[in-house]
Amino acid sequence: MQWNGHEHFRTRLVLSFMSGKAVKITGIRSMDKDPGLRDYEVSFLRLLEKISNGSHIEISHTGTAILVKPGILSGGPITHDCPLSRSIGYFLEPIVALAPFSKRPLMLTLKGVTTDEKDLGVDLIRIGLLPLLTAFGVEDGVELKIKKRGALPGGGGEVQFIAPV
Repeated sequence: MQWNGHEHFRTRLVLSFMSGKAVKITGIRSMDKDPGLRDYEVSFLRLLEKISNGSHIEISHTGTAILVKPGILSGGPITHDCPLSRSIGYFLEPIVALAPFSKRPLMLTLKGVTTDEKDLGVDLIRIGLLPLLTAFGVEDGVELKIKKRGALPGGGGEVQFIAPV
């Protein structure tokens, strides 16, 4: 699959991992004053590497193109520090879609800002998004524990997402 631009970045990557097909995204903010991937997008790519086994991610020198060859979603215990530029919800939302397809139960701890004005807050994900998993047969064992709340400028929040296979 090949795409151009940064729109729907997370969705493209989730679909790549679900289908097992490589994705190439070019022209990522190539005409901007500050071209290429943002820190939170690179961090999301690193999170995908952590939750999978055998994934291959290439980022061009300028950051305006990436190639992602998805591996197997392995699950297990994982900790990830989210940059302060986006809240935990930016990272958690797509992971909720991928987690049921892991080989092992996913026990993901995310650290950073728990709520901001750009992304879904962790409370909204817990009461709005997680119940939707029952429509896909994931009923028992899904949890989102908010261990610490964190806000800008320092972050400091911590949530634990647990998803069975």
